[in-house]
Parts: sequence; C-alpha cells; structure tokens
Amino acid sequence: MNLLSADSFVVDQPWTPVRLMLGSKYSVEAYDGHDVLLGSVGETRRGFVTARLRNISLSRWTPFRLHAVGPDGRPLLVITKSAGIGTRPTKVAWPDGRPVGSIVPQPGRYALLDANGTHLCLLGDVLHLQLGRIERRNGRRVRRDVVRIRPGTAEPVRSLAVAAAVAFDVVRGVGTNHLSSGDVIPDFLSS
Repeated sequence: MNLLSADSFVVDQPWTPVRLMLGSKYSVEAYDGHDVLLGSVGETRRGFVTARLRNISLSRWTPFRLHAVGPDGRPLLVITKSAGIGTRPTKVAWPDGRPVGSIVPQPGRYALLDANGTHLCLLGDVLHLQLGRIERRNGRRVRRDVVRIRPGTAEPVRSLAVAAAVAFDVVRGVGTNHLSSGDVIPDFLSS
C-alpha cells in the first residue's frame, strides 16, 4: 500500500521552533493508521534566492517542485506551483511528466481539474482534512494532519486529492511560512 491507494492516512510535518522560523524546504511524511510509512513528499532542490525569500516570510510567492515517493522510494507524483503574486493553481503530474491535472483555488473552495482543464469536482467533495494536531513522533514534534479520501474515488480525482492533502500548505498558499498563516482551514475541509 502507498499514498495513492490509501483511503485514510496521517501526514506528519516537522514542527520545531527552528523549522517554523527558518525552514525553507517543504517536507512531510505520510503514515497509515498503524504508523506504517506510506510515502513522503519533499523538495529535492531550491535556489538560494527562493530559500532566502522563504526565510523572510515570502514563501507563498516562491515556486515549489515537490516529489511524492512511496515507502520504497519509487516516484508517485510531482507537485508544482509557480512563483508569483495572487492565486495560482497547483499542478500535479505523474513521474514521467504526463499531467494528472490541477488544483485551483476559488473563493472558499478548491476545484480539481483534469489535464485538459475540465472541472472534475470540488476538493471538499472527496477529501476530509483535519489539520493542526501537534504531537511527538520518534522524539520530535510534528503537526499531524488526518486525511480521509472518499472510498472508491477514481483517477485522476484520487491522485489530485492525495496531492492536495500532502501539499496542502503549498496548495493554500502558505508554503513553509507557518508563523503568519494562522492555520485557518476552510470549513469544507474540517469538521
């Protein structure tokens, strides 16, 4: 089992004072209900300027290129967001570069679009996301986000929902800057 086949999982994000103030690299791990690793998401590279912009609270306007990999290190998805001011979609692709689709912010919600730009559904229709529980895992503090995807969700909606869950801070425009985010979660994603 990996991220793309699980209907529920927990996303752990490092949550230390240094990470919150100076962290410029996006990184999370996902576990099933028995604490078995399902996959991880992170950046392999980012430029010097991007890192400095993220350090001075401009993370939301920097580019992101995240790689989701399974527990065996096999690539699963590539999640990208371009730099710039304003609302930008998050694009999702397969490891070979073929587009899966995109996650597009709209007022109070997120739309899932296929590779051709056709509206598939709203993220809240297939994903329940509960953010913000701070706990300890292996001696370190992490924010534990609980994710539930509607069972039977078909592709490409399933992969788009997984990408949104594991990169939600990027999707919602917070990036790596949590000090000014307030961690306000839209009502349709939380209970």
